[in-house]
Amino acid sequence: MTITQASVIQEYKTRTHNTDESPGYFTTDELQKLANLWSLIIDYLAANKDKQITVNSELLERVKNTWPDLRQDGTIDMQDNEQVTRRAWKFTKGESTVRKLGLLNRKPVDHERQLLERHVCETTQEYVDRVSGHHVPLLPTSYFPSFKYPDNATRNWRDVFWAVASAKQHPDIWVHRYLRANGWDTNKAFVCIQSVIEWRAAQALDQINWEGDICLGFDEQRLGILQLVGHNKLGFPLTYFRVRRIMPRANQSFVFKRYLIHQFETIQHITRSHSRITMLCDFTGFSMDNTPFNIVHFLVTLGTKHYAESTSVLILLVDSWLFANFWSLVRPFLDASLSARIVFAKTMNDVLVFIDESQVPEELGGLNKIDMMKVPEVNENCKLFDEKRRQMAEIEWREKVEKFEEATRIWCTRFNGDKSDTYSDVRDNAAHELDRAECHLGQFTRARTQYARLNM
Repeated sequence: MTITQASVIQEYKTRTHNTDESPGYFTTDELQKLANLWSLIIDYLAANKDKQITVNSELLERVKNTWPDLRQDGTIDMQDNEQVTRRAWKFTKGESTVRKLGLLNRKPVDHERQLLERHVCETTQEYVDRVSGHHVPLLPTSYFPSFKYPDNATRNWRDVFWAVASAKQHPDIWVHRYLRANGWDTNKAFVCIQSVIEWRAAQALDQINWEGDICLGFDEQRLGILQLVGHNKLGFPLTYFRVRRIMPRANQSFVFKRYLIHQFETIQHITRSHSRITMLCDFTGFSMDNTPFNIVHFLVTLGTKHYAESTSVLILLVDSWLFANFWSLVRPFLDASLSARIVFAKTMNDVLVFIDESQVPEELGGLNKIDMMKVPEVNENCKLFDEKRRQMAEIEWREKVEKFEEATRIWCTRFNGDKSDTYSDVRDNAAHELDRAECHLGQFTRARTQYARLNM
């Protein structure tokens, strides 16, 4: 099925999600291609079960070594929780019949301007320590990938694959997205999956998930640059991207890249089903100073390759003619599927096609009062310190991986086009057990997120 912007808009107008090419709704031909892709994966896993990939993560090394050097002053200290969490921009609604976004009536308050202008970059851990006057251990002192492969300098290919595939309710959800992204070409999808796994391993995304927002820049978080705020009309998660709040120091791109990856990873874990996300991107007040091209290019790469087929619709709020020139640079990097899911909005009515007013952020004229953030609590990651229970959970997870892998191998070799045969049922049951095991293991391998603190 070819995705067009008209078909995407129609989904939202009718509030009916198109289930074509989705798990549970595959045609016989699509199931056959899925089985062929799984055969390639299973054979590769068997032939490369001990394949190790060297960690070469700019995100970890440069943050650790360079972040302290970015600190130039410490004069602005906003410890008041109300000041940290209050909304930073005020919008008013127009009185016209077609309600326009209140873009011309906004006035930045001191809180946001101070955060944008200062050049202090401290992590959440450093902020908590500074405010407390002593070190508060929010995470264990050191990380290791697994009990089977504890070497922090490498990652096992097989482990990385199953870690990301089992983070969905059914591994088919993650795998099939690369089939869709590559026009259901099995070989291209397999090559893409190989590349993504090697990227995840080299960037040590397991450690980024383990550290959570504890090791992110605290200012990035309380500015709410990219934030989960609610749901769209199809019930998919809605994220709000305040582009104007990208700080000038984002030229030190590793800071913001890590922030973006953490947000994408968190949302992927929240959307364990085959649901997609809607991203509301606020480009109002656009300038090249707050929208560095290298950051936008990295964001496009995440959306089209590393987290392929994860977007339902991308809504761009634009009020500057300068954006047209910038967009001409970005457009060539978009694939056909993502391009069809991009819409431009200038009025509230444009936004309300996709999002109910109750979910539109209040600062844009909607009714959604967003909580910006909460500072981590002292013992919220206590399970990360429990190595004994983590080891037991890891053993169980590995058992369920092997069970699903074997069920998938048999399903691939005996697939006959029947969607409800015995082999499919056995495999689906194994996937359910793997899902439960991964959720249990995740309590010991992923730090608590901002959204959990806000009960989202």
